[in-house]
Amino acid sequence: MKSKHLVSLSVALVFLVLAITGLLIYFGQGTHAVEHIHAWFGILFVTAAVFHIVNNWSSLTAYARERRTGGIRREFVLPAIVAVVFTVGIAANLPVFDKLANAGKNLVRGDRPRGGGPLPQPAVDSIARATEVAYAKAISASDTAALSTVVADKAAVRMPNGTLVSGREAQPGDSSPSDSLSHTVDRAEALDDNVIVVYGTANGAKAGQSFFTHVLKKQENRWQIAAVQMAHP
Repeated sequence: MKSKHLVSLSVALVFLVLAITGLLIYFGQGTHAVEHIHAWFGILFVTAAVFHIVNNWSSLTAYARERRTGGIRREFVLPAIVAVVFTVGIAANLPVFDKLANAGKNLVRGDRPRGGGPLPQPAVDSIARATEVAYAKAISASDTAALSTVVADKAAVRMPNGTLVSGREAQPGDSSPSDSLSHTVDRAEALDDNVIVVYGTANGAKAGQSFFTHVLKKQENRWQIAAVQMAHP
């Protein structure tokens, strides 16, 4: 088995998956699963690309430099300029690049949001279920580390008695540390691309049944619970 063949085929196959998931995300059809696949295959692509560059380093340097003079070829200058322009434009959120980033979603959705919200409803449901499952597991296990990834630092929590508290440490009190808690998502709605409201039912073996409303907010490409309201039947 030749390493060059293995690496080249790996790069091609990983890129194919990245292209498909990237297009789905660009056109606003990316679910929670699609985003995770895209992220992990991005890591695989970088890994495979490193091996590809190492295996083909002599060829790449030959493409970039003139053999006689040792100067940089014009063929290398254009890709370098394009890379710099796009990097600066996207980082600075320039108008042209901002419109280009949202062109796919706008093309599919048009002027009006679909499925009751700007995000596709399957994506909204997937994000809501994944977040609530992670939250219920963290609460049941009293796992503060896991809870810190699901609940925002300054999350607002309205207790069943009407008291409003703030902070991740203020757990809603719908289960005890030894209680087994489960969250069922009854309904989820997207207010925009970065905010989802989740309505659901919490069931604890000891605490019994309660109802919750969670506001999920996307920050740094991660969904977290930013506000909580609890109510007992």
